[in-house]
Amino acid sequence: MQGTDTSSSANAAWMEHQILDHVKQALRVTLDWSVPAVGMSRKLSSVQFTLRSFQRHLERMMNLEEQDGYMVLVAELKPNMSLRVERLAQDHGRFRESIRRLLPEVESLCEYQNEDFEDICRQIYDLLDSVDRHDEEEVELIQETFLCDEGGEG
Repeated sequence: MQGTDTSSSANAAWMEHQILDHVKQALRVTLDWSVPAVGMSRKLSSVQFTLRSFQRHLERMMNLEEQDGYMVLVAELKPNMSLRVERLAQDHGRFRESIRRLLPEVESLCEYQNEDFEDICRQIYDLLDSVDRHDEEEVELIQETFLCDEGGEG
């Protein structure tokens, strides 16, 4: 039964990761919109909406990884990699902190606060870049844990 649970958890995490990638791309597209073309009010409301979606999916993804996902499995299978798992878990804490700070700031903006809005957009870009780097580190860790042949069979 353990195999089915692991497979089901892996499928859920993979699907959520795909959704999160789409939401990250949508957020980048929204941040890249030219204000004269769409209007500041429209861009602001779209960034607010997309950032809320990003927050929900990011939180869901991190919860899956921490509770039922690779973090638990890596710690069990390769205790020597636990420091890397801990660093990735610390990233999750920083991501949660950043999004919890950014979301209210974006929600409180009005369309006339151009400089503040541009500053927050830069912070969102930075967060997205950090999440991308984090994802690359996770993939590397997962590959090293589950795909590397350690030998010893012969």
